[in-house]
Amino acid sequence: LFRDKRRQLHLYDIASQSRTTLLNYCNYVQWVPGSDVVVAQSRQKLCVWYSIEAPDRVTVHEVKGDIEEIERSNGRTFVVVDEGINTVEYELDEALINFGSCLDRRQFAHAVDILEELPLTPETEAMWRQLADVATEE
Repeated sequence: LFRDKRRQLHLYDIASQSRTTLLNYCNYVQWVPGSDVVVAQSRQKLCVWYSIEAPDRVTVHEVKGDIEEIERSNGRTFVVVDEGINTVEYELDEALINFGSCLDRRQFAHAVDILEELPLTPETEAMWRQLADVATEE
């Protein structure tokens, strides 16, 4: 994951030696601490990739300011946005964040439990595929 001098955000796949442009303009990008989730801002859009393995599956929120930081505490993860007079917190989906941690620890049964509780969305569909790929490699 890198941002070039023109502020374009790219994902580089070392195995296939291919580059995917995630955002044409990116003024903020950060990994969520302790996870494989990426948060970025492009103008007035807060973009979240819960599964960076599927770069086309992105959750977008409209924001009225600039991202200041990402905080994780007490089982919650949220993005702090400075909107001038106010500071607003945008909560991220903790279940989707925990899914990646389960894959890293090879806790496939727990990963399945997490996904079964979630509605089928483009993000969770990508995660089911990711789980299948990782599990078949084992």
